[in-house]
Amino acid sequence: MSFGLAMPLGLLALLGLVVPLLVHLARREQQQPTMFAALRWLHARQRPRQRLRIEHWLLLALRLALVAGLALLLAAPWFTDDQAGPPRVLVHPSLPVPEAPEGAELRWLAPGFPHIDSAVPEAPVPVSSLLREADAGLPPGKALVVHVPAILDGVDGERPRLSRPVQWLVAEASTPDPAPDRQDEPPPAMAVRHGPDHAHQAKWLAAAQRAWLATTDPAPPPGETLMAAGASWPDDTRVLAWLADGAVPANVLDFARDGGTLLIADTTHWPVDAAGQVAWRGEEGSVRLRAAGFQAGRILQFAQPLEPAAFPELLDPRFPRWLLQQLQPPPAAPARVDARRHVPRDDGPAFTPPSPPLAPWLVLVLAALFVVERWLAAGLPTRRPA
Repeated sequence: MSFGLAMPLGLLALLGLVVPLLVHLARREQQQPTMFAALRWLHARQRPRQRLRIEHWLLLALRLALVAGLALLLAAPWFTDDQAGPPRVLVHPSLPVPEAPEGAELRWLAPGFPHIDSAVPEAPVPVSSLLREADAGLPPGKALVVHVPAILDGVDGERPRLSRPVQWLVAEASTPDPAPDRQDEPPPAMAVRHGPDHAHQAKWLAAAQRAWLATTDPAPPPGETLMAAGASWPDDTRVLAWLADGAVPANVLDFARDGGTLLIADTTHWPVDAAGQVAWRGEEGSVRLRAAGFQAGRILQFAQPLEPAAFPELLDPRFPRWLLQQLQPPPAAPARVDARRHVPRDDGPAFTPPSPPLAPWLVLVLAALFVVERWLAAGLPTRRPA
């Protein structure tokens, strides 16, 4: 059985133990001066020193116990069972049920850790997060056994860090299934539509798209990229730049709602309830783009007008590539690894597993002590200052 405190700073309340001590030391016996004639002719002598004397030890002990109990309550105590018992065995859903040690508890390595007798889970398995969750829910001394296939999906970029060593059993595989090769996608087809006051800004976006198209082989046929706000756009448009003041028209919002990427000017009204997240910062730290999801698509807004004085990145030869990275983020690397090289580490932080709460019992005990203390205090005679 282990005992610990979730909030050890709560023990600072033990400093309050000084208060009952001071209260009891400050009490004085009731004294009434009495005139006695025979003492009038005696010479005055120095009064003897008063010794510290504590009365009512039981009452003092109760009050000290109340203060100590309150401090313990603030420290949030917990306890857990350290008995190891049989190991917990987790099996990846892609594997058959293995043989396990006698008494071991077999569960699927899946959300909720269903029992091995239940149906095989079909949902994707986030291996790394499930391992951390299983480690946090087990007592410190319990062993953990994990059966995994030779190739693992749904893992983090680094080996999981757990609080205990794991018996990592990798199933044999005749030929590993390598991760599929990803080819770079072609630059997106962008249409720029602008109002009268944004024609000079729209030229920067059209020039950026020409730089994208120059890197493709073979180059796609040129199209009408730069047009006024009232013009339509081709059906294959994946990015629509809308540079105009005021609200975004309904048909433009429908383009983003259906899965397109909408790029709006800094003077266009932001059409999303959420404030959006910073998508691009300049080299000096200023925000250049903010972005937010919009149903099946995305909406991005420039934070400054597309003018070199306010947007110095426009003069940088890398501006087309920077803008393309925001409109078409590179695909994430596949989270697929060789299981033999992904054995969890045992140097992770130790977790406190959930334990029966002690607070209700402490509250009951403190309430009983308070009732007894009040009963004893009520029986004391009323004292007046001498």
